[in-house]
Amino acid sequence: MAAKREYLPETPQELTAAWLSTVLGREVTAVSQTPLGDGQGFMGDILKLDIESNDTALPRSLVAKLPKKANRVMGELLGVYEREIMFFREFGEKVPIHIPQLYFSDFDRDKGSENQEEILRSLDKLPKFLNKVISVLGTAIAAAKKRRYMLLIEYFGDMQPGDQLVGLQAEQCRQVLSAIAPLHRQYWQSAELKDHFWLLALDVDARIRHGMFLQHADQYGQTMGEDVASQLSWMREHGEDLMHRLVQEAPVTLLHCDLRLDNVVFDGENCAFIDFQLVRRGPAAYDVAYFLSSALQEDASAAEEEALLEHYHTALDMPEYSFEAFKRDYQRAVLIVLAGLASTGDVDFSNERGANMMAAWLRRLKQRAANIDPNSLV
Repeated sequence: MAAKREYLPETPQELTAAWLSTVLGREVTAVSQTPLGDGQGFMGDILKLDIESNDTALPRSLVAKLPKKANRVMGELLGVYEREIMFFREFGEKVPIHIPQLYFSDFDRDKGSENQEEILRSLDKLPKFLNKVISVLGTAIAAAKKRRYMLLIEYFGDMQPGDQLVGLQAEQCRQVLSAIAPLHRQYWQSAELKDHFWLLALDVDARIRHGMFLQHADQYGQTMGEDVASQLSWMREHGEDLMHRLVQEAPVTLLHCDLRLDNVVFDGENCAFIDFQLVRRGPAAYDVAYFLSSALQEDASAAEEEALLEHYHTALDMPEYSFEAFKRDYQRAVLIVLAGLASTGDVDFSNERGANMMAAWLRRLKQRAANIDPNSLV
């Protein structure tokens, strides 16, 4: 049952028992809230809703996701709220990985958003000297939007969340890579991926993202230090082209695109995936680079990293995609992740854990990027 369009909650306080009864189609007598994702829900509020009801068909707990005011502009600019809702609606029952069940979703439609790939492709053809202007203009347009979004999904109460602040040793990284490989394999070079307006190509906004990198590059370079100074300098000149080259030359599949440890939950030898706000279509190597750069402990050796890449490549089981090609694409993706995190200084982490988590990610990312020779990848 759909919520009345004139009443879609915009704050946690509006998630009442009466509203839940309406959208779930079953009577909820009371509801209590517990914030989830301490330091994790950067773009939205994530709440556990404990439900009281005489209806045994209702789950006892749900997860509610809605935009967070502090970072709403960035979330709107990235299209994260709409994208996650559409992923659950159109892919939720088909993907070969364990994800939450969808109970309710709704959002305000937007003609511009539904033509976003065409718009972004047009922007990508503008002269490069307009990069910063495009980035500023996009932010202003996003700030003017007042769209509402709501998502209610399953609560994985019996599974343990990953902790990106702590990170993982190599053996645990193997578990996650084994679990995500079937997603990449199922949608490998699939024509279906182009049939969804919200499922953008990874490089469709390469110029805007590169513009954001350039806006923050000086301060970011000071934060990251000398270990990756040459890589960041190279990305200033070639980052946008590298993104296009990766997408054009590597096989395309369905990407989680925010494959951080905080978005993985564990149950013994099994794991499930949450948070699909950034899902896109693009090279599988991007998910691998994103995950290992954020989760693999910084003291892991190059040999351990190489072994993890071999493990994933075997699990992917795409013989026509050689390990040498995959490793090249992985290194390209690491540099793209390196540049992509330059604007995180604009994110309101809300608490100390979030800031510490990002600091840990940057330390690990430096280890993965420091020995990459960018000139060998083009």
